[in-house]
Amino acid sequence: MCHQIAGEVLRDQVNDIEWSPSTSSCFASVTNDGRVEVWDLKIDNLGPIITYFDEDEDGKRVHTPKTIVKFSPTAPVILTGNLNGQVDVYRTRGLEHVQVLVQDQQNRIMGALTKDDFASTEKEGSPEE
Repeated sequence: MCHQIAGEVLRDQVNDIEWSPSTSSCFASVTNDGRVEVWDLKIDNLGPIITYFDEDEDGKRVHTPKTIVKFSPTAPVILTGNLNGQVDVYRTRGLEHVQVLVQDQQNRIMGALTKDDFASTEKEGSPEE
């Protein structure tokens, strides 16, 4: 199991990923079931912050496999291509799009990747060996 959305197990293959050109902890992915996901490791390193499926006129999910994803370097959009040769453009509202200093970007990704130290510590009153 890759991850779940509202109880639905998602297992389709990931066909492409692209790191954001402006946010070091953010990347987008596209899958064989037509899904577009945006991940931000600083916010949640176990699941996407956005999951999107295209819909037809009746509101049903379109499952045409997406094969490529690209962030625009100059606009707040993501572009995807699918198996039928179509290109879709998605506006990325709510995501950070401001260029920041290299050191700030390094701190952001390192903070997202830092794990809690779960080293055991002796508690008072615990039996000694």
